[in-house]
Amino acid sequence: MREKILKRINQIEPSLDKEEKKELMSVIDSGWFTEASKTKEFEDVFAKFVGSKYASVVTSGTTALYVGLKSLGIGRNDEVIVPDLTFIASPNSVEMTGAKPILVDIESNSLNLDLEKVTKLISKRTKAIMPVDFNGRSANIQELREIATKNDLLLIEDACHAIGSYYGNKHMGTLSDVGIFSFSTPKIITTGQGGMIVTDNKDVYEKCIAIKDFGREKGAKKDMRKAFDHPTIGYNFKFTEFQAAVGIAQMRKLRKRILKKKALFKKYHELLSSSYQIEFIETNLDKVTPWMIDVLVQSKSLSNKLIDYLKTKRIETRIFYPPVHRQKPYRQPDSKYKISSDISDRGLWLPSSVTLTDLELENICNEIQKFFS
Repeated sequence: MREKILKRINQIEPSLDKEEKKELMSVIDSGWFTEASKTKEFEDVFAKFVGSKYASVVTSGTTALYVGLKSLGIGRNDEVIVPDLTFIASPNSVEMTGAKPILVDIESNSLNLDLEKVTKLISKRTKAIMPVDFNGRSANIQELREIATKNDLLLIEDACHAIGSYYGNKHMGTLSDVGIFSFSTPKIITTGQGGMIVTDNKDVYEKCIAIKDFGREKGAKKDMRKAFDHPTIGYNFKFTEFQAAVGIAQMRKLRKRILKKKALFKKYHELLSSSYQIEFIETNLDKVTPWMIDVLVQSKSLSNKLIDYLKTKRIETRIFYPPVHRQKPYRQPDSKYKISSDISDRGLWLPSSVTLTDLELENICNEIQKFFS
């Protein structure tokens, strides 16, 4: 392995080229920029890829979570069970509806919500469960669905990490009542910002359309006599043709990127798994496409020292999300969330861009090995 780092290695970065430029120019030349034919094409391509009947794209993953929750009728005085180890958008989207997020600890093997603990948290106010597919790994969706059916609960799946990941033969996000995906800049495909809502329920889909478009019914704008009728309360969460154009070009590259992400994970595992200070989370690459390459370091202090060391070598890493219960709006004691606290303290995302070269990856692993030795 070479020891010299050739350039700064970002933890994650987007990749766009002439294909996106060509699509963007076609939008500029069209003279129509609010969501229209390009947006519909992007929705259709994505729905086909994941195997969902309906897809509706909105301004962000957070917005998609909110619209998905509202389309399921979640609101004031309701409760939604949310894993403690997730990005803050998950519980925040529940708060946005007026409902209350109920945090649950996670399983140490999948980093998903602990189903045994979920059952103990179900109350008369519980209306939904929000599994989060952490780094593309899934909870036991079959068992979760049985819990939901038994207790008359809805499932809204935060699959923002899970593009290209499967449970059995079904794409993640499509086994729940509503699935949510994100196209923010670090994701495997990006439109800068953006979120997709998928469902097989036509009524839910049409509610999503109304909520994101000021409360208009689907197709109302085709008849100008109805264009300003708003039968329900809605907002302006519509996409743009510019974003959709980028998304269409990105989708053409998705299958190659899935292979690249899996190859990165395998190579990191090959080069680092012999180190007892580094622990890889069990990952079935036949089903899972890791959004990022995640590892657990022996302790929080050692993780912090590794981060600082790699920074001196111009290698950027990223810590796991702080558990939600440590965030000021949701503050609770660590003792209630022992696993999420431990995993968050020791979790580290290594450089994971689809543009990462073999030489760069080898340099990263070489520096990590040097640090531990």
